[in-house]
Amino acid sequence: MSEAAQPTLEPGRAYRTRELRHWSANPTRLARRLVREGKLREAAHGLFYVPIESRFGQAPASDTELLRAFIGDSHFVITGPPRWNALGLGSTAMFAATLAYNTKRTGDFTFDGRRFLLRRVLFPQNPPPEWFIVDLLQHHEMAGASLTVLEERLTAALTQKRWSAERLREMANEYGTKATLALVERCVAQSGPTS
Repeated sequence: MSEAAQPTLEPGRAYRTRELRHWSANPTRLARRLVREGKLREAAHGLFYVPIESRFGQAPASDTELLRAFIGDSHFVITGPPRWNALGLGSTAMFAATLAYNTKRTGDFTFDGRRFLLRRVLFPQNPPPEWFIVDLLQHHEMAGASLTVLEERLTAALTQKRWSAERLREMANEYGTKATLALVERCVAQSGPTS
């Protein structure tokens, strides 16, 4: 029997079992062996990652890396409270899960003890901040934010020219509901002339 395969694995990278075929005809057995050796950690059935050595011990792969491996070549965007709260529009929500939009999967998944809510939703390739505003407006109840407060703060932010009113309109028109678009139009109109 030949010497066991010793794949070159990148710290912090997540792998699906099928990706281990580069090093073995039986990737499942290889994955089990690498887990026993401590070179891989299992995040979920068929999903593994290489821990990152840190001064505090071994650190897990990032949420983004786990999603990249799980979803594959499909584009995704992480949204929710971390992005909504950073807008400074009054949202202070906290979730016990990572909310991610993608074009492939919908469901509630647990990877490495972390919960991920995946939703098949239309979104731009590289979402600008204005898209996250529209996303917050659409999910204000999930964020625990009042539409009245959001409207006041968005109007004030647009008055201060924190974001592009035109881009916000485009994002609301393309990715929002009619109610969201109407709210954005009110905010833009109340913030004064756009230049």
